[in-house]
Amino acid sequence: MTHDDRLIDVGGVRRWAGPGELVVFVGVATGGSRSHDAFPAWAATLSRPDWTLRGLDLPPTTPAPAYVELVEAIAANPRVAGAVVTSHKLRLHRAATGRFRRTDALTTLMHEVNTLVRAGDGVDAHARDPLALAAVLRDRPAPGDVVVYGAGGAGTALLLALTLDVEATLAAGAPVRGGRHRVTVLDTDEAALAALRTTAERCGVTDRLTLLDARTPAPIPPRALVVNATGLGKDRPGSPLPPGAVLPATATAWDFNYRGDLTFLADARASGVAAVDGWDYFVAGWGAALTAIAGRPLTAGLLAELGEAYGRK
Repeated sequence: MTHDDRLIDVGGVRRWAGPGELVVFVGVATGGSRSHDAFPAWAATLSRPDWTLRGLDLPPTTPAPAYVELVEAIAANPRVAGAVVTSHKLRLHRAATGRFRRTDALTTLMHEVNTLVRAGDGVDAHARDPLALAAVLRDRPAPGDVVVYGAGGAGTALLLALTLDVEATLAAGAPVRGGRHRVTVLDTDEAALAALRTTAERCGVTDRLTLLDARTPAPIPPRALVVNATGLGKDRPGSPLPPGAVLPATATAWDFNYRGDLTFLADARASGVAAVDGWDYFVAGWGAALTAIAGRPLTAGLLAELGEAYGRK
């Protein structure tokens, strides 16, 4: 099944004249995302019923000038409201950081961008994922020990949500510590672990962080929150848990994925462990990005409205 009517290219962004204001959805294969189905209800909830969503698919090998071209296309067209970026966050920051009118504190700390907002004759860059995860954790407080499989963007955002006061950090323009969580992050990619350590150093939270090789089973504390922040079980088959890893019966398994095989959650349930999928994170992630574009704060009440506007199907 094709979804060509849901897609646009950079030239189309530059030429967009309607209907409505354009919100660009930047990813790798955006056409089949449930966000297209949810978007009209979300836009109406944000009092932006004239918004139109179009996906912009860019391969992982996209060269740096293409990201600059996208930012310039958004800046040049007053009919474009902004963009939600679900892939390419690090590459977009590296390529186009000098082209942004303004960047928020989380973008500076994480060196990634997940939201572009057209403002004046320029584009502002935001990293809203920690704010989204902090919002989810308000309703589902994490225990003291959190074990995260995956040192990429999602794992990094969770580290910041657990160790910083995210809203105070945004207001201050500099990291403000918060919470009392001890965070262990495991990955098989040494470069990803090193990059996460560098981010933790910028945030001043290295004392709360332990980094481990995911190929070796790690002890998981009782009552820990164990998180799959990898693509395993969605984009690729499998679970991040190494052979022989056992989750304590008192632990909670949280998979950031909400669709796919979800092997991690299936294994957790088979062991009698409480299991939670990533639907709330999906809604909060889009809510955090879209509220930035709409110029509205991400309040608990508004997030609940967004969740109700497009209920789980």
